[in-house]
Amino acid sequence: MIRTRLLPVLAGIALVCIGAAAQEKAQEDIAAEGVGLGSNKAEALMNAKRDAVEKGIGMVLVSQTEVENFMLKRDQVITKTLGAVKSYETLSETTTPDNLFEIKIKAVLSRATMHSDLAAFHILLETMDKPKIMIIVDENNVGNDQPTNKAAENAIIGFLKSPYDFEIVDPTVVASIRSSEQKMAKLKGDAAGAAAIGATYGAEVIITGSAVSRIAEGMSQNLGGMKSGQADVTLRAINCATGRIIASGDGHGAKVHISPNTAGTNAIKQASVKAVKSLLDAIIEDWNKQINNGIPLSVTVKGIATFRDKSAAVATLQRVPGVAAVRERGWNGDSKLLEADIQYRGNVNGFCSKVDGYKLKQGGSFLVQGVKGTRVQLVVQVR
Repeated sequence: MIRTRLLPVLAGIALVCIGAAAQEKAQEDIAAEGVGLGSNKAEALMNAKRDAVEKGIGMVLVSQTEVENFMLKRDQVITKTLGAVKSYETLSETTTPDNLFEIKIKAVLSRATMHSDLAAFHILLETMDKPKIMIIVDENNVGNDQPTNKAAENAIIGFLKSPYDFEIVDPTVVASIRSSEQKMAKLKGDAAGAAAIGATYGAEVIITGSAVSRIAEGMSQNLGGMKSGQADVTLRAINCATGRIIASGDGHGAKVHISPNTAGTNAIKQASVKAVKSLLDAIIEDWNKQINNGIPLSVTVKGIATFRDKSAAVATLQRVPGVAAVRERGWNGDSKLLEADIQYRGNVNGFCSKVDGYKLKQGGSFLVQGVKGTRVQLVVQVR
């Protein structure tokens, strides 16, 4: 009788152990080697990580159906799993006969989420060439709207620097922008205006918005004479290359202090951290998409006098290795200027290395004339 009663208990324990073992297995690290080619080291390293992730995925696929599904959605799956790179070791760096960089790495892959694995997040930032973020917040603290108010900005910078280690545009540059009514008005307008300001200073993302604090009336007596500061912060993250709003977020804060100004400041800091936290997932997702689909480049080409020249230039840009898509924004025969948006699988320097000297079918070649952030200026050089 005792043995019979024990059987279900033992079976339950066995199932729990099997489940725990499976869960532990699902969380363990995977080691995989990857090899990548690129026009520069950063691009080669990015491709090596993609290669390692693809091999790591192969190690965990079990059924034929899983393998087939992976092959159908290969790029999408790799993109979602790039955050699994916890760390890597460079095994070799060489240059191929055609002057491409080749890097071989040994990567440690984790299935942990991007937020819970900060090492993986840092790898993502490195893969994206450490993208810069500009932060400009219009702040009114208990009726004081001086341009020198920067409690919100400081709180956001503090959150993004530790523990995430984002690259931040110099706050002194931001201070000069905040002191200009014209530029601040532009920031409050359309997203394209804010994106243009961010791109001018080399930012890939600009976070802008407003922070307002006030003192709650009628609560001083209940708080023993202390003041209750209430704050609301609204933010939006904008892709500086495309002018597209990545995400919007808001936060509310409440802090008590004997000084109304300090209470308001502390409430703004609290609300700012809440607001920027709500943007983080969307920014990471946007960068992950760029790794797979290509980074957006804003390209201008000088010397395009005729429609035939324009068509030939677009067709040539589409053939440049690594270019995923080319979308015309406009062409003016009088100024001989072609404007286009390009999706490129790599980084800006990699694109410039490939397009510089690239020959057009009708004669001549592209010459890189200038680079600023993700904006590239080309000219058709005729020989």
